[in-house]
Amino acid sequence: MPKVYDCIVVGSGASGGWAAKELTERGLEVLMLEAGRAIEPLKDFHINPWPYESKYRGFLAPKEAEIYDPVVNEYTKHLFVNTKEHPYTTPPGKPYAWPRVKALGGRSLVWGRGVPRFSDLNFKAASRDGYGVDWPISYKDIEPYYDKVETTIGVTGMDIGLWHAPTGKYMKSIPLNCGELLLKKGCQKLGVTLVQFPTAVITENHDGRPKCHYCGSSQCGRGCDIGSMFNSIYVTLPKARATKRFTLRTDAMVREVLVDENGKPKGVLFVDRVTKKTYEAYARVIVLAASSLETARILLNSTSRFHPNGLGNSSGVLGKYLHEHIMAGSITGFAPQLYNAPVRNEDGKPCGFYIPRFRNVDAKHPGYIRGFQYSGSSGARIFPGFAKGLGNLFGTSLKSEIRKLYPAVVSMTGFGEVLPRETNYVEIDKEVKDPWGIPVLRIHQDWSDNELKMVQDIADSAEELFRAAGFEILSVNRTPLMPGSSIHEIGTARMGADAKTSVLNPFCQSHDVKNLFLVDGSCFVSGGNQNTTLTILALCTRACEYLAEEFKKGNL
Repeated sequence: MPKVYDCIVVGSGASGGWAAKELTERGLEVLMLEAGRAIEPLKDFHINPWPYESKYRGFLAPKEAEIYDPVVNEYTKHLFVNTKEHPYTTPPGKPYAWPRVKALGGRSLVWGRGVPRFSDLNFKAASRDGYGVDWPISYKDIEPYYDKVETTIGVTGMDIGLWHAPTGKYMKSIPLNCGELLLKKGCQKLGVTLVQFPTAVITENHDGRPKCHYCGSSQCGRGCDIGSMFNSIYVTLPKARATKRFTLRTDAMVREVLVDENGKPKGVLFVDRVTKKTYEAYARVIVLAASSLETARILLNSTSRFHPNGLGNSSGVLGKYLHEHIMAGSITGFAPQLYNAPVRNEDGKPCGFYIPRFRNVDAKHPGYIRGFQYSGSSGARIFPGFAKGLGNLFGTSLKSEIRKLYPAVVSMTGFGEVLPRETNYVEIDKEVKDPWGIPVLRIHQDWSDNELKMVQDIADSAEELFRAAGFEILSVNRTPLMPGSSIHEIGTARMGADAKTSVLNPFCQSHDVKNLFLVDGSCFVSGGNQNTTLTILALCTRACEYLAEEFKKGNL
């Protein structure tokens, strides 16, 4: 007889690793299936190479850029998939960026580390402006789980002091540098808050992990080989292994969830990434943590006579209401007070600054609903990317100008809330399969008028803040990046109290089949403007607590 686990967790990224830790610590025997390979941090994380050691200064070669999504660079291309080997499709003229990491730890290996909390400005947004639906939970429901996640993973941050941007359980903060302090003064003139970005990096030795030693924020995105930055392979998976109730299978590309003679999930079918052989694994409970898009793909491919439109899709909502954050208003400028200042290791710190939402908080903006935040940084970076915008300077004059401006650079980007719309959705492309024979996703997403109006305000406000700080502006990008660029895709299996209009209940449990849980971003009802990972982890913690209790009661 094949072994039957208590639970199968699909995906080893932020939420998958967290689910494995929580469930094994609560006494369940867990099999984790990861589509990619195992990781050796000292070998796979390219932290130390200098830009001048690379022909393309760390960027991809032109031919490589054609097959990778824009976020990928020379230091991370061996972790991310290329779109020829892992295809997906989009309608003509509507591109979508879907960066994926097929490796143990998933995108938690190379993420941006920003972890601001949501508030009831986000959970109850529909009640404020009349668009969409509220989440079936409130901030008070999720607050203790935010606390648990932050104290476990370690977060550095400052007191934010705003009701709609709650301060978390933070370690010692990292001081703002000179350019950031100058921008803060400009923000204060306009009644806008600027603080250190809440960041999942430890500033004190914590739970066996050494504190950050300031090797560089740009290098954090290549993977942290000492574990100061939160990721699955250093934080959650070791805890799962320590319980002796954890089994890991890498190179396991899940195709679908299998059901029994009653239509109840009983396991998963997966394809070995290397041999392309097909296998089945069995468990009493299935937990999907593969990311919003990949989880939707698995469920939409899980068709049977019981679930002809995909598993858990009696509502017809599965795959719909895809949303994320719109990235726009990228601005670069210079603080004249810092021209020709001594160059310091300012990009050594693992975080920049955070300007929480200030639109549609108290007063209503006449042009659009919801809001945006900014994140950015200041000071000399390891590579002076601003130099390409300096016009026709050449030789000695170019070098002189770069040296003058190098310590004075300030830049930031806006992240705006995207409204969840039924017309933004994913489906299975029946004409295209990947090399493992698994039908691929066809992704439909574009921007609404609301987002496009917001983009203009993001750019205008960025200029206003920089001018208030007395900065000279080099460039402002008023064109949003393509959909998917935020890497915050969410909402393909939203939660709700009504099974007719949602896929999951408030505990991330399928309305249709009680032993199926989705603990990644697919459960989101709306996205706020904040980075999503902390909220995903808090919701995952709550779901796993509920799952373990229901399992012990025999209800699953």
